[in-house]
Amino acid sequence: MRAPLYDMHNISFNKPDNAHSGLWFERFFNRYDERDWTKVDDTAKQAWIKTVTGSTGDFRKLEAFTSRQIALTSTLCGMSRRYTSDWNFITGMGNSHPVENGFSWHPTLAVPFLTGASVKGLVRAWVEMNDEELKPEALKQRLKSWFGTEEKGDVAEQAGDIIFFDALPDEPPKLACDIMTPHMGKWYSEGDKPSHDASSIPADWHEPVPIPFLVTKDISLVFHIAPRARVEQGEISKVLSALTNALDYLGAGAKTAAGYGYFSEDMSFQETLQAKQIELEKAKSEAQHRASLSPFELSLEDFLSAVPESEQDTRLLKALKEGMWEGHEAKVVANKIQSLMTTSKKWMPDFAGTNKKKLKLKERSVEVQSYLKS
Repeated sequence: MRAPLYDMHNISFNKPDNAHSGLWFERFFNRYDERDWTKVDDTAKQAWIKTVTGSTGDFRKLEAFTSRQIALTSTLCGMSRRYTSDWNFITGMGNSHPVENGFSWHPTLAVPFLTGASVKGLVRAWVEMNDEELKPEALKQRLKSWFGTEEKGDVAEQAGDIIFFDALPDEPPKLACDIMTPHMGKWYSEGDKPSHDASSIPADWHEPVPIPFLVTKDISLVFHIAPRARVEQGEISKVLSALTNALDYLGAGAKTAAGYGYFSEDMSFQETLQAKQIELEKAKSEAQHRASLSPFELSLEDFLSAVPESEQDTRLLKALKEGMWEGHEAKVVANKIQSLMTTSKKWMPDFAGTNKKKLKLKERSVEVQSYLKS
């Protein structure tokens, strides 16, 4: 099959395995009418959409991305929240595409997402429409503080105090082909033109025209909000409250009037988030600890971590006798062995009995003492 953009070059008819679904959907459409490259029938449109339906994105990459975003947001003293769609969700529907309706794909992770600008606009819409308890001057100040201002004449543009990050799923969402059936004839495309043609009149006698389009099913998006500068305590919570209401009552993306794009907060995410933050703090602490160690201390710690606790003293002594460490380092290792043996009640250099097991422990203790005295 040949596509116009790649005329005279053969390309795969179906999406290759492990290909970036967004890149394939946006750039490699190959279902044109071969007799007229300007035409695409409805069957071809639906067939093309179905080449990217099903699960999209890589779980490990999405999980890693979410963890990085959570760490960044936490460092900036911000907050993260997870919201799950009540039904279908679509974003980027107005993007140009041969199937008539486009789709917004993350450029590297191949999943549908909401840009930070879209999140910011959604929250602003809610604030402007529903912060009725604020007086006009207070509302104006909130809009300026949260969202910034545009350049007007001699007044310079001012960035808002709140950073709105892109909202992405933390696990692969499912894509599906949906159908809409507008039955207003040419009203949507030619209704603003003077015409006596009845086909451009909005009426229910027109024959419905099925139009396929790509939608997202069963998606959860993780939103991150952080302060750009110092803000009053609790301000980020107010922004998140506005976001929750906006997703619940206004919806995000396209076709919200038809019930698409409404989200509810996933309350269980807070427990998951706390666990991740504890894990991140632990990893950070471990990294700081390892950074403070000398190469010798680091190698000793790595040696011990690879050995069962019950065998650490014997393995260290064996390595010491084989000449793995010398001089001061050998003394440090010997001290470590003595400490391990003392803790496990194996340190018996002065044993005077006849118990064979304890005599072996005495022999091992004396060997360690020899390194301590050298």
